[in-house]
Amino acid sequence: MKKFKNGGLTILFLLVAQFILLTFHSQFHFQDVWENTVYYWQRYLFGVLVLFVFYLCGLVVFNRQKYAWFSFFSMVMLFAFADYLKISYRSEPLLPSDFTQIFEITSIIKMLNEIHVMVLFVILGLLVGAFLLVTKIKSNVIFTTKQRIGSAFILMLIIMSMYYSNHPFSPFRVMASAFGITDVYWDLTEDYSSNGPIVGFIKNLDIQVMGEQPENYSYEAVRKIVNEYKEKAKAGNDGKDSLKNHIVIFILSESFVDPLRIPSLQLSDDPIPYIRSLKNETTSGVMLGSGYGGGTANVEYEVLTGFSTTYFDSSLTIPYTLLVPNLKEAPNLTNVFSQKTAVHTYNAGLYRRKEVFEKFGFDRFYYDGGDLDLSYKEMVDNSEYISDKSAYQEVLDIVKDQEDNNLFMLLTTMQNHLPYKEGQYSNQFQVLNELDEQKKSAIETYVQGIHYTDGETENFIEEINQIDKPITVFFFGDHLPSEIFESFDESKHENLAFYQTDYFVYSNFETPALDYSIVSPNVMSSIVLEQLNVTLTPYYVMLDEVKKTVPVIRWGEYLVQSDGEFVTEDELSEDAQKLVNMYRMIQYDINEGEQYSIELGMFEFEQ
Repeated sequence: MKKFKNGGLTILFLLVAQFILLTFHSQFHFQDVWENTVYYWQRYLFGVLVLFVFYLCGLVVFNRQKYAWFSFFSMVMLFAFADYLKISYRSEPLLPSDFTQIFEITSIIKMLNEIHVMVLFVILGLLVGAFLLVTKIKSNVIFTTKQRIGSAFILMLIIMSMYYSNHPFSPFRVMASAFGITDVYWDLTEDYSSNGPIVGFIKNLDIQVMGEQPENYSYEAVRKIVNEYKEKAKAGNDGKDSLKNHIVIFILSESFVDPLRIPSLQLSDDPIPYIRSLKNETTSGVMLGSGYGGGTANVEYEVLTGFSTTYFDSSLTIPYTLLVPNLKEAPNLTNVFSQKTAVHTYNAGLYRRKEVFEKFGFDRFYYDGGDLDLSYKEMVDNSEYISDKSAYQEVLDIVKDQEDNNLFMLLTTMQNHLPYKEGQYSNQFQVLNELDEQKKSAIETYVQGIHYTDGETENFIEEINQIDKPITVFFFGDHLPSEIFESFDESKHENLAFYQTDYFVYSNFETPALDYSIVSPNVMSSIVLEQLNVTLTPYYVMLDEVKKTVPVIRWGEYLVQSDGEFVTEDELSEDAQKLVNMYRMIQYDINEGEQYSIELGMFEFEQ
């Protein structure tokens, strides 16, 4: 009876743990928890079995039931709350890649609102109290030494199987399939909901780069592509200027989006009159990203490399943290400049930027608290982030000190990063929609922030016009801010307006205004190079063709330039399919293959 009672309590505790994970993951929408439990009860049970494995690990490690349960529930609570926060702020669940930021936990906590910080400390306090209580409870040894060794060996095999969860013949995958576990990688939040948060998390441990190898991938196949574009580069570069005579500045403006594009949102006035007018006079449009509410580093990656994250396996969520530092070489836009400088108005810990920028070949990286520290750290009103005014002044000083006219700069701002707190700014814009005051306040704070960006961008462009050097500025937003606009469209995942950000390309000398009204981030560097009418490497000749054929590559679909319609790859013309296959082959070669294209000169100027 005692064993039966203990077994029943164990099952009950595991069911409670699974309930806690699903409840936090669903943002305390109990209707969703109930539906997922009823509709996917087999998967629910599989999640309980997986949790039992982790409980057994604690039992083997501590050999005391009380410590096993304490460590188990501590991990469950911390995981559940971290998952809750990630969904709240980024609209995506907790992923294994997020643990690369563990040493930046203080910076992450600063981004949380006061309520979430308070709840975090309450949870930690409860865990400390529970630990003190547990130490006073008597508990007997569970296993003999031989039993612990044997159990540890078996558990190690099970854990290894979990790690290789995406391999087709992994025991974990086979068993998961038997319980109805499926992949919903186009929506990771739904994947975690239907399969259980722990199972969803485990499936993202087994990171693949691009999945299947392209058909006929080989040295000869890559050489054929490189030679084709070398010939095109030779023919197309005749009579063109060189980048040696240009300063190019890329400005990633944190969360910059035209709020008037949000469906149904009504504001008392236009917060970005200058940038709106500038867009009417320059090469400009909207950039259609694949993420909502976050993903700054992914946009930055696509813009700099010209590669599309669409072609990466769904398990490769952040190329910066999971891919770039491990590459032998990482060709990108900086390679065509002799001097390259990055400026970030925050610390360098998030997304492993310091390692990534070193791999990308940046000569200098200025960031808050870095070896090359920022000279300007002014903040606006009561904001906790360095202002765009300070960020722009940092860039202007570097440009003015530049001795020659060959420089690439990347500025990544932070002024408009969440959270959007009441009292952060002296708001002069009002939301006219009927909303509760807290939601109104958050939107009005965000809008005020981008209004400050608009004014400082005008001052920055005026300063650029006074500098006697050929300067081109590419300004773009990375993503819509999360959470604050959800009231305006319940189907935001289907509404392109929630994925569009604004961009413009401005030069302080005469250039044509190109017509690219909607593009994805991977072709943005090609637009800048086309506006400057400069010589191109074979790779950028290819990217130019991609831009003119399929300016948007997103979620396995393509926007065809000729008719402005989204189509699947099978619906592309034969020539477009050939181009897409060659482009994907080069991306595979660099990121998962043997990097033949580097050796063959795909990323170098033809002499």
